[in-house]
Amino acid sequence: LHKSFGSLQVLKGVDLCARKGDVVALIGSSGSGKSTLLRCINLLEDSQQGDILFKDEPVHWTGEGFNRQPADNRQVLRMRTNLSMVFQQFNLWSDMKLAADVADHVVFLHLGRVEEEGPPDQLFGAPKSERLQQFLSSTVAA
Repeated sequence: LHKSFGSLQVLKGVDLCARKGDVVALIGSSGSGKSTLLRCINLLEDSQQGDILFKDEPVHWTGEGFNRQPADNRQVLRMRTNLSMVFQQFNLWSDMKLAADVADHVVFLHLGRVEEEGPPDQLFGAPKSERLQQFLSSTVAA
């Protein structure tokens, strides 16, 4: 997905998949695109480019770019009744222990892109990217 607010590009081609029953944790620093991604998936924000599939059903769009919006309000309502998301306030839950304990899949966003993703034990136990290593060390210290 691609999402901009005016000239500020927030999501820069985020691509991920969540299957039925999956618990996917999005982690990243403030401004990385986590909330915007969730709002786009839930069709609370309109993305400018990219596809959203829910149960293999693509969202039907009308218009392009900043004029793009869902074409069928009934489809939006049907999808929203089957989606849920939890927004976390900083330090509401212990930001990485919760993700490590309950998630099947963890996605680390950095500057509007997926920097690294995988099972929690891999991301938290042996992060590959230097940015994720720095992020995790800063959250442990907080």
